[in-house]
Amino acid sequence: MTQLIVAVDGLTYSEAKGKGYFDTLSKAYEKKMIWGIKIGDMIYSGDVTKIISSLKNEYKLGIMVDVKLHDIPSTMENSITKLAGAGADIVTVHCSSNYRPKDPALVKYIAGVTALTSFTDLEIKWIYDKTHEEIVRAFSDIALMNNYEYILGSVKDLNFIQDNPVKKICTGIRPSWYRERNDQVRIASVKEAVRTEADLIVVGRPIMTASNIMEMVEKLYAELE
Repeated sequence: MTQLIVAVDGLTYSEAKGKGYFDTLSKAYEKKMIWGIKIGDMIYSGDVTKIISSLKNEYKLGIMVDVKLHDIPSTMENSITKLAGAGADIVTVHCSSNYRPKDPALVKYIAGVTALTSFTDLEIKWIYDKTHEEIVRAFSDIALMNNYEYILGSVKDLNFIQDNPVKKICTGIRPSWYRERNDQVRIASVKEAVRTEADLIVVGRPIMTASNIMEMVEKLYAELE
C-alpha cells in the first residue's frame, strides 16, 4: 500500500513544535496513517543534528530530509553521512549529480530527484536540452545504475518510468478538495499517484494549512486505501 509523507515546510523547528504539529503527526504515525514527515528549510532553523534526532527519538517519526544535494562527491558523501547519522531515513539528491557513494551503506538513504515539479516542459527543454520524458528516463537510469533506494518525481514523471524497479516517491499531489496549485506545475490527485504504484507520496500544504491536521491526514489516508 502507498504510504503518506507529510511535508512540514516554511516553519522553524521551534514554530512547528510550539504549534503542536509534531505531537499530532506523531499520533498519526502511531496509528500507521503516515510514514513520517518531510523537512527541508527547517534544518536551517537550528542545529540540524538536534532537529533530526529530536524528530526521530522524541516523536518517533520517519524523516525524509529534502535537500536535493548537488555537489562534488566528497561533499555529498559527508552531508549524507551526517544526515543519516542524525536519524534521517531518506535524503534527496539531484540525479543530475550522478553521485555514487563510496560507502555502499549510504545508498539505502538516497532518493534521486528527477525534474522539479515547478518546472514546465519548456523550462526542462531549455535547461537540459531534452524533452521531459527523455530527461526523466535518463535520470531514472542514473538512479538505478547508482543503486539508489528511491526515485522522486511527479505522477507524470513516474508514468514514464514504470519499468524501473527502484522504489518511487511521488510529489506534486493536490487532492480534489484542495484547489490551490501554489508553485507546483505538474500536479495530480491522490488516486492518480496511487495508480502509479508509488511507494510513498508527499503532501504538504493541503494538510498543514488546515485548521485540523489530523482530520486532513485521515481524509488523505482514506484515499490511499
